[in-house]
Amino acid sequence: MAFFKKYRKYIILALLITVFLLIGRFISTIDLELLKTYLSGMPGMFAGVILMSLCAYITSTIAWLLCMGSEARKVPFVELFMFRHVGEMLSLFNPTGIVAGESLKAVILNKRGISATDSVSSILLQRVLVILSGVVLMAVSVLYLTAGQMLNGESVLVVLLTSIFIAFLAYLVIRFLVHPRLFLGKTMENLKKKTGWKLFSDKLVASSFEMNEVSSRYFRENKKRFLLAFLMCLIHWIFGAMEFYIVLNMMGLPISVIQASAVEMGVILFKTIGAIVPGQIGIEEYGNKVMLNAIGVVSNEMWLVVTLMRRGRQLFWLLIAGIFMLIISKKLQLKLHK
Repeated sequence: MAFFKKYRKYIILALLITVFLLIGRFISTIDLELLKTYLSGMPGMFAGVILMSLCAYITSTIAWLLCMGSEARKVPFVELFMFRHVGEMLSLFNPTGIVAGESLKAVILNKRGISATDSVSSILLQRVLVILSGVVLMAVSVLYLTAGQMLNGESVLVVLLTSIFIAFLAYLVIRFLVHPRLFLGKTMENLKKKTGWKLFSDKLVASSFEMNEVSSRYFRENKKRFLLAFLMCLIHWIFGAMEFYIVLNMMGLPISVIQASAVEMGVILFKTIGAIVPGQIGIEEYGNKVMLNAIGVVSNEMWLVVTLMRRGRQLFWLLIAGIFMLIISKKLQLKLHK
């Protein structure tokens, strides 16, 4: 970790140079006439992408609302949507990542009259559920990419066994997270003791216990809300995947929702690995290319259009986040002066 902190800038620079060289290679082979044909449908594609991202943000906000319990009555849904959106955009483009975004959410909720404990617990729980639902969907995607060719109309048994396996995996992960014996925290603690790796720092172990305790307590007290919030987080990921579904289908390449989900979760993995790069510039573009290739989409023209749509969506919502921040700041100032 000390080595990484010391040479962080050089590592990021080397990573960016490598990725941009690869991207430049893809762009150099693009058929401009074919690209022009695809770009003619951009307005419709962009509208579809914005609509799907809006639906994803709404379902994620609903999940957060459910995680807040009785405290949710203190904040109107529209305001909570704005708080979430500003925090998420800050997490995406700020070098400190998730920490900056979640901290801003906690500060804003505190200004709206919600205690620090309740605000942090709801933010933490919602983040856990987002990760948990992402893991489940990623497992589905991996199974699809590795065994997808077997899943046809004649392989009913394979489909059934795969569905059972996925359901069992989801049950194990949720059980591991919400069990009152705090298995997640204890596992991290044991790994730290047995391996001695610096990766498992005291801070990480403490955070694991905190996440485990918050999740376990909330599940015991609000089982229906917990499962509904988990479902909302899962739907949030699926709406994100629908961006690929809409753009590729509008370019004349019919893909399924499960294929789109596989691409989305693969790209999320690339973005997580490249989280040290603000906005994952270059990383997301390369992730798009790799995952589109994984489902058989080798057209560089299609890849570029998908990338432009996704980046365009980010810029649009970044502008909206700026407007939201101005509104939030004004409201908080007015409240503080009263």
